[in-house]
Amino acid sequence: MTSIDRTAYPRPGDPLTAEELNVRYLLNEADLFFVRGKALTDTGSLTLATVLKGRQDLGYFPSVSDVHVGTLAYLAAQLDLDAVPPLLDETRQKTTLHRYRTAVRIHLGVAAYSETAEQLVSVTVLAAAETMSDPADLINRGIEALGKASIDLPAFSTLDRLVNHLRIQVHTRMYDQVAVRLTADVVAALDGLLTVPPGAATTPFNRLKLTPGPARPETMAVDRAPPLAEQFD
Repeated sequence: MTSIDRTAYPRPGDPLTAEELNVRYLLNEADLFFVRGKALTDTGSLTLATVLKGRQDLGYFPSVSDVHVGTLAYLAAQLDLDAVPPLLDETRQKTTLHRYRTAVRIHLGVAAYSETAEQLVSVTVLAAAETMSDPADLINRGIEALGKASIDLPAFSTLDRLVNHLRIQVHTRMYDQVAVRLTADVVAALDGLLTVPPGAATTPFNRLKLTPGPARPETMAVDRAPPLAEQFD
């Protein structure tokens, strides 16, 4: 599995500076009107505001329990709440949370991850895998494509499995294209790279991978031209 830390996949939970909160979690007039029109209680208002700004900030709906308490306090202050109320329970109040997320998608003009979104990621990654191999880079291409299309990001594990499956497809096809063109002599030469010659400590392949080390006169191969007199003999 690809490490999420090596990708651009956004995650909640980190404390944000005052400047970051102002940029990423400020409720504008349209946001406040939306929240107050959809939620009737303090708990509902803060939960909906968290769902709304979390989707705007991260590109998907984070678990409300993963949002940092400092972010919740910042949102509660904008809603004129005297204290930070508990958020809706994600187990017992799934229906309400689902309704909130649907309303947020309509409000923001974004779409849920679907088979069409998976096809978009597949086309993007298959094209990118022709010139790059790192799974983290390919995942980032998928994230970028979904963001431009205003589609929710799926769980990271979903992206990771899909990208690695597509990457294997491309690499297998490339391998087959090369392998079918190899002559018997080339195959024998490649096999020889993996065989330790008599008296040697390692294979020629391992020696090919060695770094050149520091440049010194005795380690540098210099093509020396013959003396001028020899050139005109």
